[in-house]
Amino acid sequence: MFGKQVGSNIDSETLEEQKCQLNYEFNSSGKYFAFKEQLKHAVVKIVREKYLRTTSFESQEELQTFISELYVFLVDQMHVALNEAMPDDVQSTVSAVHTSSEQLRLFAFEAEVNENFEMAAVYYKERLVREPQNLDHWLDYGAFCLLTEDNIKAQECFRKALSLNESHIQSLLLCGVLAVLMENYEQAEIFFEDATCLEPTNVVAWTLLGLYYEIQNNDIRMEMAFHEAVKQLQARAVQTQVTKEKSTGNVEYAEEGGNIESSLGPWGTINDSSTAAVKAVGAGAALSILDEFLEESSKLPSESGELILSTQFQDSSIDPKQSNLFFKEIPEKKETPKCQDSSAVLQPAPYSGVSQTPTTIFMETIRFLMKVNAVQYVHRVLAHELLCPQGGPSCEYYLVLAQIHLLKKDFTKAEECLQHAVRLDYLNPNVWGMKGHLYFLRGDHAEAKACYERTISFVLDASEMHFIFLRLGLIYLEEKEYEKAKKTYLQACKRSPSCLTWLGVGIACYRLEELMEAEDALSEANVLNNYNAEVWAYLALVCLKAGRQLEAEQAYKYTLKLKLKDEALLAEIHTVQEMVGFGNPSF
Repeated sequence: MFGKQVGSNIDSETLEEQKCQLNYEFNSSGKYFAFKEQLKHAVVKIVREKYLRTTSFESQEELQTFISELYVFLVDQMHVALNEAMPDDVQSTVSAVHTSSEQLRLFAFEAEVNENFEMAAVYYKERLVREPQNLDHWLDYGAFCLLTEDNIKAQECFRKALSLNESHIQSLLLCGVLAVLMENYEQAEIFFEDATCLEPTNVVAWTLLGLYYEIQNNDIRMEMAFHEAVKQLQARAVQTQVTKEKSTGNVEYAEEGGNIESSLGPWGTINDSSTAAVKAVGAGAALSILDEFLEESSKLPSESGELILSTQFQDSSIDPKQSNLFFKEIPEKKETPKCQDSSAVLQPAPYSGVSQTPTTIFMETIRFLMKVNAVQYVHRVLAHELLCPQGGPSCEYYLVLAQIHLLKKDFTKAEECLQHAVRLDYLNPNVWGMKGHLYFLRGDHAEAKACYERTISFVLDASEMHFIFLRLGLIYLEEKEYEKAKKTYLQACKRSPSCLTWLGVGIACYRLEELMEAEDALSEANVLNNYNAEVWAYLALVCLKAGRQLEAEQAYKYTLKLKLKDEALLAEIHTVQEMVGFGNPSF
C-alpha cells in the first residue's frame, strides 16, 4: 500500500495515518476476517495441546482468566516470530540446532533398512533443501530412487548432479548406467566415452564401456575396453608400489630369474615361480622400470582376464579412482580370500584381514554399482566375474549375490550363497553379519542373535556394524536381557548416534527402572527425531512413573497424534495411567 515509504524515516503522525489506512483496508476488503479464520485453527491446536482444554468452561470468570493467559502466550509467540523474521541489529542471533547432513544420511539409511521408504525420502529431500548445490546429496537421492526402482527420478537426480559438475566421473557413469537401463543406448555411449576421455585411468569407466559394447554385440570394442581397464589396473598397481617404496626411502629392484614384467602373467597375475623382489637403488631406476612396464603392458593380448590386486573397500562417496590399492605378491600357500559386504552404509573400517582376495576389473565395477543400488545392472557384471579366470566364485562374489537375493526377499537362495561364502572364509565378520541379517529377516531371532554375537566378537569390524548393533539390541530387548541391550545400544550410540540407538538405550533403562537415565536417552532421541511415536510413548511412561502429570499428558497426546502402531505398548501406557490415576486427558 505504501511502497518505499515502509521502513524509511517517517514521523509518528504519518505512521499513525498509515496504520489507520491499513486497518480500514483490512476490514473493508474482508482480509482481516480471512486471516482470523486461518489463525483460528492454529489457536485451537495450541489450546488443545498446550493447555489441554477440550471441554467447555464452567463460569465466565474461568473463561476470561483462560483467555488472558492465552492472549499473553500468543503475543509472546508473535514477538518471537517477528524477531526471527526481522531481527534487531543489537540483538544477538541465536543459531538453531539442526541435525547435520551426515546424520540425515544415517537416518535415511536406517529408514531404508527398515523398509520405511517414505521416511527415507523425507530425509533425502531435507538434505537437498538445505544444500541444493551439493552434488553428493543428489547422487545419494538418486541411489535411493534406484533402490525403489524409480528409474525416471533416479535419472533426473544423476543428471542434476552432472549439471552441477560436468566433469564429475561418477555422475557421468551413473547417467550412462541409467541410459542403458532405459534403453537409451546412444546417450549411454556418449556418457561412458566422456568418462573415459575425462579420466583415462578410471578402471570402472573402461569396464562399463566394455559392458555397453557387449550389449551392442560389438566384440572388438568390448575387448579393447576390457583390455584398457586391465592395463590401467596394472599401471596403478605398479605406480602405487613405486610410490610406497620411494616414501620409505628403500627402493631397490633386484631381479632373480627375470624382471618385473616377466614375473607377471598376461593380465597382471603374479606367477608362483617368480621370485622378483623389490629392493633399493633409487627413484630414477624405479621410474624407468615403471615406464618399461607400462610400454610392455600395452602389448599384452586382450583376453578376458584382469590383474589380481589387493583392495580395500572404499566409502560410497569416494570416486573409484581413489581406491586404496596396493601391489602384493601372492605366496605359494593359498590365503583365505577377503570378502566384503558391499552394502555398507555407515563407512566403518571394513573387513581387511591379513588374508585378502585379489580384485578384478569386474569386482571393482560390482562394488561401484552396489554402492548406488544399481542391482539391475550388477547381474551382467557378476556373470563376467564368474567366468573370469582370475575371478570366479570368491567369498565377495557370494556376498554380493546373497545381498541381491536378500533385497528380493529370496531367503533360500541367499542362504545357499552365504553357505558357500562361509566355506571360503569362515573367519570373515561380513559373512556372519549378513547371515545374521538373513535369519533376522526370516524371523529366526535365536540364530540371528548367535550370528550377530559372533560378528561383534571378531577383532575386525564388519561393514554394517550399526545395523548389527541395532538388531542385536532389539533381540536382547525381546528376550528381556536389558543389561546386554543397554550395553549394545550404547556401543551403537558411541559409533553413530541416531534416534533409534538412543531409543534402544531409553527402553533398556526404563525396563531396568533407571528412570533418570531413560529420560536422558529418550530426550536425546527426541532431539534427533521428534516425529517418532515410540519415543513419545516411552517418555509418557517415564513421566507417569515419575509422577509428572502435565508432561505425561503432553507426551501421551503426541503419541496418539503420531499414531503409535505398537498396540501392546499403547495398552501398557493405559495400564500405567489407570494405576497412577492421571496421564490421559480424557479421564
